[in-house]
Amino acid sequence: MHIAPQKYFLVGIVFSVFQPLASCQELSASVTSASIDLLDASHILHFLDVVDAFGHVSLRNPVNSSQFLMTFAIAPAQATSQSIVTYEIENATTIGLTFNSSVVGAAVPTGFAERFIHSEIYKKFPNVLAVLHSHTQEILPFANQASVPLVAEMHTAPSIGSEGAPIFDIRTLPKSVLPDDQIHDLLIRNEALGDALAQTFIGDSQVVLMRGHGMAVRASSLREVVFSGFYIKQDATVQLQSILLGGGKKPKALDQREVTDTATTAKTLVGRAWSLWAQQVDNAGLYVNDLRNGAPPSPTGF
Repeated sequence: MHIAPQKYFLVGIVFSVFQPLASCQELSASVTSASIDLLDASHILHFLDVVDAFGHVSLRNPVNSSQFLMTFAIAPAQATSQSIVTYEIENATTIGLTFNSSVVGAAVPTGFAERFIHSEIYKKFPNVLAVLHSHTQEILPFANQASVPLVAEMHTAPSIGSEGAPIFDIRTLPKSVLPDDQIHDLLIRNEALGDALAQTFIGDSQVVLMRGHGMAVRASSLREVVFSGFYIKQDATVQLQSILLGGGKKPKALDQREVTDTATTAKTLVGRAWSLWAQQVDNAGLYVNDLRNGAPPSPTGF
């Protein structure tokens, strides 16, 4: 995504209150643009009730594929540029604040304990450019039992895949991955647990449900992972209502061809949805994207 020079200069002015303008201009325009979308993603996901005070979204660094960008441990609704951290994918190591080069390493505010969800998915899937983790309530009934899998019930939710959403159950892990002397709070706190979660993805499904916990979603772009997260939530509601309406009968899901074709179509819908959602968060009075600073979102994005 291209940012015109005058827009980039305005971004620099916004950040001159935090650090010298020269430091801001050292950042590539693509990192700045990606970070604009990252803040919008955090705010939109909260506005759409996919995340609440907890949950997080990230994207692979557009100028360094061995890194990813994500906020430190803060409610998504409250994310600003000064919350964004650059991490190494290897070991989910903190590098520093993306927009304040004077804050590095241990000086960076505490990161999410579950940043290993992101790092291990990026590690296993080089083509994945964005990851979402949420505790979305609507999907939990399907995460907490395996007899009725979450399936793609609607044309905007092909990311669930043709085989349905797999379930990651921390209770089934071998002791080599989750020893008895480790905390069993369902959180993905280290590389071994993150790797076990990443291994759970199957086929064309872009989501893993997490028993008693939430879900992890992968995507080839940041805007797509937000789109998927919202419509997976919607799909779970539709499926549960279909089961109740049908007296417990299994509802009809999208088949392989429909999943493939609707996935192609869905990519063309993301931009329209993003434009609406960004305007909604701009008008909500809660969210601050101090990089975009009121300008409309780019028609293309990360």
